[in-house]
Amino acid sequence: MIAPMKPSRLLALTLLLAATAPAAEPALKLDLGGGATLDLILVPAGEFTQGSPETEPGRGTDESARPVKLTSDYYLGRSAVTRGQWERFIAETGYRTEAETGTSGGYGWDGAVLAQRKEFTWRNPGFAQTADHPVCLITFPDAQAFCGWLAKKARRAITLPTEAQWEYACRAGTTTPWHGEDIAWHQGNAGNGTRPVDSKPANAWGFWIGGNLSEWCLDWYAPYPAGPAVDPRQDNPNLSDKPRRVLRGGSWIRDAKNTRSAARYRADPRSRNADIGFRIVAALEPDETLRALPIDEDEWPPVEAESRPVETTPPARPSQAPPSDPPARPAKPSNPFGGLLCLLIPLAIAGMLVHWIRKSRATPPARAFLDPSHMPPGRAPIRKVDDGFWIDGNWPEGTLLKVRYVVAGVAAEQELLYRPGVEGQFVFTGGFPESVSVVAVDGGEELASTREEYVSTPPPFPRDDDDDRREERRRPPIFPSAY
Repeated sequence: MIAPMKPSRLLALTLLLAATAPAAEPALKLDLGGGATLDLILVPAGEFTQGSPETEPGRGTDESARPVKLTSDYYLGRSAVTRGQWERFIAETGYRTEAETGTSGGYGWDGAVLAQRKEFTWRNPGFAQTADHPVCLITFPDAQAFCGWLAKKARRAITLPTEAQWEYACRAGTTTPWHGEDIAWHQGNAGNGTRPVDSKPANAWGFWIGGNLSEWCLDWYAPYPAGPAVDPRQDNPNLSDKPRRVLRGGSWIRDAKNTRSAARYRADPRSRNADIGFRIVAALEPDETLRALPIDEDEWPPVEAESRPVETTPPARPSQAPPSDPPARPAKPSNPFGGLLCLLIPLAIAGMLVHWIRKSRATPPARAFLDPSHMPPGRAPIRKVDDGFWIDGNWPEGTLLKVRYVVAGVAAEQELLYRPGVEGQFVFTGGFPESVSVVAVDGGEELASTREEYVSTPPPFPRDDDDDRREERRRPPIFPSAY
């Protein structure tokens, strides 16, 4: 009989195994297919001071310094996602960005300012780009779609960085306003457009970071809470004037002070500007849940999945062990119909399975999409806010929707692909929508099963509503800069 191991020896063995366990590689190269790759660098866990001292020139009032501890190592993209890497994603999925699916386009460079035009998308931001330039005119959901695709392709959890992860990697151990000298493209030296991601010196840890374009972070924008923080991430969207996501890094169209390591900015998640892009974070180890899932390039995880674990149970697989030889049995008379039955039964089962799949994917009636009883508790299918409305239906992602709304007595209509986040899909109108209707369409024609429209009627103005707000709601719809 083997004697049980003493606790002291067990602890010593555990420590020895931990010390001798293989460390994560200092760099990771993800294969995107078609010869394209994406390089990441290992960032070790550690502590740093997030924000800036009050004496730092050009600092913002939202940069209050605080000690932060990051408890886990992580891989961070060596650069922002490039146009070449983004093109690989588009080639495999056929994904269309929000600037492409909207009726008004994005905000590109018109030679003087960022202006909104239909032709301004990531394909044409208003200035020339090569495959080595950072892709821009990317919204937060667009960036999340890329992360979802790459997570399934690389069989590894992929997300955007938190604000703390971004600044920690950017500083690379420095406490100065910038991590080095002449490290950023900004309004004073960029020449009205992005530059290749590797055209400025990397920091001490090997990252090309700061300047060129602003990068999405996972956090909602808010003042830093007082006191030390451990692995901070702001998940409350209601701590600012309106829900905005954090942007880091500054950009080619912003002042040099915005490229400091501590500089913060924010934007509506649907902002589609020619100075906004993103970089990614990858988990240290492959995700076994993702590894068990087959790659389906036509579908990827929801764009707002962020870093939450995928709650999917891998399909059971039959045992690979060879069956044992069965005992010998007396021979039976042959059945002339046996072979035919063996053929027909699998065919019948396959036919029933195909029918069930088609039925499950069929578009349900409009009332099933828009009836409030089918929504999550406390949620309405259409929720109006001061500058637009949220759609929270049960359509499959990618369904083409026709939305109609009235702002200040002026009717408008647009078509868009349904790509909801956690809160649904936001439609920007530039003013308070007096009424809203949503119809699913196919090939430009309204589907017979979804012709019924859910119309949201405006609530009466409160008695104490100020005159400025009344006047603002009378104005025709406008589409200001996404910032």
